[in-house]
Amino acid sequence: MARPTSLAFRALDAQVIAGRGEEVALRDADGCLTTAQLLHESAVVAGAWRLLGLQEGDGLRLDVSRRHEVIAVLAALRLQLDCGAPAAPALLAGRPPVVSLGGEDVPWDALIQLGRTDPLPAPAVDAPFVEAWASRHDDLLAPLLRGEEIVF
Repeated sequence: MARPTSLAFRALDAQVIAGRGEEVALRDADGCLTTAQLLHESAVVAGAWRLLGLQEGDGLRLDVSRRHEVIAVLAALRLQLDCGAPAAPALLAGRPPVVSLGGEDVPWDALIQLGRTDPLPAPAVDAPFVEAWASRHDDLLAPLLRGEEIVF
């Protein structure tokens, strides 16, 4: 079986497989997250969004802190959400973040708890629109793809 080639896989999963799981991937005023922790958090958030009804191709708008933006962008890559969708059904906003979807508001902590029941693996390949996330969030993705840390 061939290894996945998706951006989500290359940014985190491949880094963990290469032995860089315990290296710092994100450093900000709130502390540090290792590559393995960032992989776990993004898989959990993607799993929660899927359980709430988001699916590949759905849109997502973000208005959150940089730390939550990193996790959300990586989760969106895992679920193959479309950041360019004209009618985004989901909004992740606030400090602390709350996801608004279908008239329901789910706080970040509840989202994390929900997603822990079914974290989402990286897709094997990317949907065509995923390039929009890559170009829009190159400052977050490029360091991870190089095995480097993001610093805010």
